[in-house]
Amino acid sequence: MDIASNTISLLNFAIECFNYIQLAREFEQEFSTYQLKLDILQVRLSRWGEVLRSTNGTKNGSQTRDNRATQHKEPGDDADPVMKAYQILSSIQDTILSAQRHARRVEARLGMADKKLLDPELHVPTDLKKIRLRFRECVRRWKAKAGKVVEATKWAFYQRDSFEKFTADMSSLISELENLFPEETRQKLSELSKEECSGISKSNLEELKEIVEECDPWLESAVDEKLQSGLGAGTYITQSHNTGMVTGIHRGDINGVSNGNNNKTRNYWGRH
Repeated sequence: MDIASNTISLLNFAIECFNYIQLAREFEQEFSTYQLKLDILQVRLSRWGEVLRSTNGTKNGSQTRDNRATQHKEPGDDADPVMKAYQILSSIQDTILSAQRHARRVEARLGMADKKLLDPELHVPTDLKKIRLRFRECVRRWKAKAGKVVEATKWAFYQRDSFEKFTADMSSLISELENLFPEETRQKLSELSKEECSGISKSNLEELKEIVEECDPWLESAVDEKLQSGLGAGTYITQSHNTGMVTGIHRGDINGVSNGNNNKTRNYWGRH
């Protein structure tokens, strides 16, 4: 296999591994937050792969050598961008395997009660499952085009400190991958992030906003934009029985109106 094919194989491995990560009893409080952080990192990796494929003409899991998407180089940096992507993805693989080994060492010291693994179907509230389903759809979009299915083994986090280190390291490495793209290509990451927010309710977006910080800057921006666009659909203002009529559209909240003590103005408020 050439370096480009190996790069795609490493990417497939990393994306698939997230399907096999479990959380133990230590995470029972705020389980949804921790589970969604894993989901966010997985969809972020698949988004990078989607942009790589669409830009480089990737087909059926193999990448062409026309590396337009990864020709962005910093001043004085002569490293092959494909090799840099391979090296970063190798570091991602090492991070996953290291976390697995650490988890097994921790597991060996725990009692049976602390080894209990939590089921997302039971511990994620029904409304937040909609976010997970949406993200899974986005990941399946990548997997449907990725070709060969990668085999992985189940493993679990038992300690919050280990989990936080893992997610921070993964987020940093994915940022390095994203920075291989030139600025115009990174815009596609933003566009896909907006698509990923499609169909998610306002209340769920508000919860997602609190979780996504430090996990995925692209999704964080998309969530912010979607929430801002939903602020105040518009308010029509009509004033009559005075010297004239004023009609306008107000976007945002209306906190109060004062027209004076002796005026005879009537205000009609209608939202659309």
